[in-house]
Amino acid sequence: MKKKNISRWFAILFCLVNAVLLSGVSSYAANGTLTGKVTISGSKTAIAGATIKAVASTGTFTTTSASTGSYTLSLPPATYTVTCSATGYNTATTSAVIKSGVRTTLNFALTKSTVTTGTLTGTVTNSGGTAIAGANIATSTGGYIATTDTVGNYTIAGMTAGSYSVICTATGYATQTKAATITANVTTTLSFTMASAGVVINTVTATPSSFAEHAATTVAMAATVTGTPVSYQWSQVAGPKVPLTATSATAASADVSTLDVAVETELVFRLTATGADGVPATKDVTVAVQPVDIYPFLGPNVQIGGSTTAIAKFDYSGATWSAFNVGNVLKLTPVGTTKGSVYAITLPGFIFDIDVVTYNGAVYAIVSCGPSGIAAVDITNPTLPTLVRTLPVNYYQAGITFTDTGGTIWPDQVIQGTTAPITATETDGTTLWIADFAYGIHKTALANLINGVVEADGTLQIDAEIYTLQYAGENPWGGPIGIKLNNGKLYASLGALGLNIYDAASLAWNGRYNLYTDEARTEDYFGAMALTQSVGNDAATGDLYLDDFTGMPDYRQVQYEILVIMKGTGTGLTPYADFARNGFWYYKAQDVAVAVQGTRTIAYIAYSLGGVVAVDVTTPSAPAYLGYFPAVPVNGPYETGSTPSSILPYEGAGMLKESGVTGVRVSGNQVFLTDHFAGLVILDNAATPELSWHGPALPYSNNTDGVANNNVPDYEDITSYDMSPYDPLDNESLPWAFYQAPCLLATAELNGHGYTLLLNEPMALTAAGNVDVLEASSAGGFVFVDVKNLTAPAMADRFSILVYFPTTDEIGAAVDGTATQPISIGNGNGIASSDKYLYLSNGPKGVLAFNLLDSLGYPTDNVHLVANTLQDEYPEIYNGETIYPASHTARNVIDPLRGTTWAQCIGNGMRGVPIDQVEAGAGQAGAPLLLKLQRNDIFEHNSDFTVKALPFQDKAYDVEFRGNYAYVADGPNGITIYDVTKDPSSAKSGFYVANLGANKGDPLLGTASGIELWQNPLDNKLYAVVAAGPYGVGVADVTDMANMKLVKVFEPIKIEDGDIGVADGQAIDVKVVGDKTYVTYDSFGVLCYSMADLIAPVPVGVDPTEIFLKTLDGTVVYDYRPAALGRFALDETTGYETIAGGAVRLQHTQQNSRLFLYVAYGEAGLLKIDYTNPTAPALVSRTDTAAEATDIAISNGRIYLSDGSGGMVFFK
Repeated sequence: MKKKNISRWFAILFCLVNAVLLSGVSSYAANGTLTGKVTISGSKTAIAGATIKAVASTGTFTTTSASTGSYTLSLPPATYTVTCSATGYNTATTSAVIKSGVRTTLNFALTKSTVTTGTLTGTVTNSGGTAIAGANIATSTGGYIATTDTVGNYTIAGMTAGSYSVICTATGYATQTKAATITANVTTTLSFTMASAGVVINTVTATPSSFAEHAATTVAMAATVTGTPVSYQWSQVAGPKVPLTATSATAASADVSTLDVAVETELVFRLTATGADGVPATKDVTVAVQPVDIYPFLGPNVQIGGSTTAIAKFDYSGATWSAFNVGNVLKLTPVGTTKGSVYAITLPGFIFDIDVVTYNGAVYAIVSCGPSGIAAVDITNPTLPTLVRTLPVNYYQAGITFTDTGGTIWPDQVIQGTTAPITATETDGTTLWIADFAYGIHKTALANLINGVVEADGTLQIDAEIYTLQYAGENPWGGPIGIKLNNGKLYASLGALGLNIYDAASLAWNGRYNLYTDEARTEDYFGAMALTQSVGNDAATGDLYLDDFTGMPDYRQVQYEILVIMKGTGTGLTPYADFARNGFWYYKAQDVAVAVQGTRTIAYIAYSLGGVVAVDVTTPSAPAYLGYFPAVPVNGPYETGSTPSSILPYEGAGMLKESGVTGVRVSGNQVFLTDHFAGLVILDNAATPELSWHGPALPYSNNTDGVANNNVPDYEDITSYDMSPYDPLDNESLPWAFYQAPCLLATAELNGHGYTLLLNEPMALTAAGNVDVLEASSAGGFVFVDVKNLTAPAMADRFSILVYFPTTDEIGAAVDGTATQPISIGNGNGIASSDKYLYLSNGPKGVLAFNLLDSLGYPTDNVHLVANTLQDEYPEIYNGETIYPASHTARNVIDPLRGTTWAQCIGNGMRGVPIDQVEAGAGQAGAPLLLKLQRNDIFEHNSDFTVKALPFQDKAYDVEFRGNYAYVADGPNGITIYDVTKDPSSAKSGFYVANLGANKGDPLLGTASGIELWQNPLDNKLYAVVAAGPYGVGVADVTDMANMKLVKVFEPIKIEDGDIGVADGQAIDVKVVGDKTYVTYDSFGVLCYSMADLIAPVPVGVDPTEIFLKTLDGTVVYDYRPAALGRFALDETTGYETIAGGAVRLQHTQQNSRLFLYVAYGEAGLLKIDYTNPTAPALVSRTDTAAEATDIAISNGRIYLSDGSGGMVFFK
């Protein structure tokens, strides 16, 4: 029996659209027709003589446009990559599906091309005017080089327009550096007059030249010099600063006794000596330092920031206290109208849930810490919390069947692990019930945890358990997100499998309610869709491709959608793919409150973007839907055509997976809930939702454009509530439904997005001055809310925040520049660093800057905020100045040439954050700078105006620069190029240059989330390597921006049991080192490719987006995918088979001929991989973090890691 360990906790839903092609085109099928018109973008002017080329496995077909711009091609049925090119215009590439006997229209609107390169030329002479042959000319960026000829001349053609530092070196002469600005289509002259050096530094050596940290105390440097120096200076020009003492022009020493490093590091020292002629000579020496450990310098498990996601209450000395978390820190504080003292204890893992119980006279906080297990903390005296123990939980399940992304069914699979991701617990003081997201529900005695009773493998002893997952594809549904104990029943929120009810004593299953499978519901995301009418069926038996127990699509439906519909010749609906793409987030049950209302027991389910759903569970085996109240839609709506036919990548799923109703409680006749955007919401008439939960003027029409099912997020099927904005002029306006019955209160964000809540009963909802509700605002922190008057005319007068606990103690700059802005960190998405400062991409809150050095320039452990962007998601006006934010930033890329870090803002394009003043030291802890963005710092193609050539929503994830040009990994739009010297606030400025890959509904580069540029030294061609999300790896020739060409797009090769298929998961990041590329995959590890293999053209006539073809019986017709030189996967490494996590982003070091990759590996933390031999990568170390490691920065030998909802963690 083949047993395959499947990592669950970090696994991201895979994309079906990228499944391998498993059927060829029937030779007898009649042709179809491709027709359309070619025009100039933004006009109706026809382009005659344009070349249209269609490429597929059926061949290559070409035609030209007529004088009217029209063209027609007769093509065999297939999916084609279609390219349209015309002289003077940027080439456009898209795809088209041709069906037998069907006419398909494909129009092209071409943008006029712009020359983007210039030439640099000049002469190199000595001070007497004699030409110097063999002098070397090189740019500090861009990789441009030249050598002077016999008469001292040099020329560098094809330089991308921009500003460069140009360095000239020649033997016997002092090095010179000059600035040059290259203008497109212009030849720039830059000459050098070289001065002979009166003093020559022959050698500089260091002893030792290489050492492991702490193995040496002093580095001695010695130099040999010809001539007599008049003056000299020893300095350190790179690496973490160490004390340096100069004793003469030929000797100096560096004190390295206290040097700590976490990565391979180089200390570079320089001797500068000047002779009587005044010409300085310089020479450097490099000392290599190797780390011996990776130590968290803030302390074990100590991080900066983190989300607040769990709350509990308890009594101490007659007062009410609250327990809450900030990331992996458990905090305790009295509940009151003024802020009390906070006591804290750091735990080993991110905190998902907190329960408080009294056992044997002591009070314990039972804390769910994800893969770290369950912690028992003694809080009998909350001012002195004590960790009793933390125990992991194991799990094992066999007999699993699923279909992989290649359409292969895998029966009899196994999942197992000893670090189950624990999301919640419940206890009655005797028994402990445990929610395990990777398995189901476990049951044990509370005493087993308190007393440390364990299994043979050291995990918590379990007495009973029930498996709750269902596999259809590679990633299952049904991991419990939360559990609630009520009247002998255990109510489990199982995400896509809805609310399931179990007998608490026996764990016997009693019943289920699933909004997705409830076909009577027509106001939900899929409207009137009937699942039983949408799936396929067995041709012989008629058996629907639905799981017999859950009623959800099963593994047969997954295979059917891949083989028959998506890449085969069949037609039909794709409910599994539709659900995996966006629907999942609308049917995700993640919390529940249960209450007896009269003679009925009603469960109020927090259904994420599906809102809150009330269900009669009086008879658990026959739950009955009663009513619902909607969630606030995600930022939108926008056309579905702007997203790929896949799910979003690692970062892109963020706004969906965090949104909607996430927490719910009930008190009497009122339901209290937290909504991501609406904050704290109170609904009336909880006892009669079937009668009272609707707007006052039924029915409502929320289809704003008359086109069905064309928006994501989708609320056009809602008829019970008015979803139009209450204030159309307010970007953050809630829908009208939140200002009408049954809604009594909608606070909007309470210093952060709503996540969960507790009621401080008895509440006083008609009087001010009481703490009524405790709300966890996720990345925003924790608040005490006073509900003052639910009938006040203005919503703002119905409540107030009495006490606020941000997730850090840092103070930032407010909109007026004063140091009054509380700073919360809970969306650590991306991180970057210079030699002096750290820049965190903090999700909705933009970019935060922190110092890395002390006042003397030495690396410091006292890292604090020194600057921040506007802490809002929308612009603010202060003193007549409009200040823009860098909201929803997933990454930032430092551009030292322009004094900018470029925030990659999902949905908001690329935004330039000015950091020149930060780098100059103008921001200080306690006196931070406000980093003001202006409208001309925002590069978007779909903002307050739309670039007609690219009318889709911006999805910036990464950027690479070449001169003035930014090559943006633009999500489903592929590669978008901007000229950053042009004004992006003007549609006609020319700031938008070109695009490759945008294609409505079927993007050519999947979801581009990472990009690297590489220039081939053999022919100087420029290539872009793209991490293309579910489409794998994309390679494009971008030498000519007006004629960019796809070289190949492919999912890596995966071979299991002899079956040739495609890699699991999605490519997220890419790094080019020398002539090799390293790609991170969320569930397939880190792969290495040769650049020569990646840029090698596919055979003529082969579509570069379809380079792997199989028939229905699994026979490979052709496979032109390059083989990886090597692959590292943690779950295939001995001893780490059950560790959850997936590769996200990476950095590298090279030293002493060795290459090391430092990889943010999701829930597995930080990995160090020795990739010196690409065919045999080896794990060097793994370091845990509190949550999910998402990005990594290296500076001064230290590691700075963003950890998602865990904030940041640092190592030395």
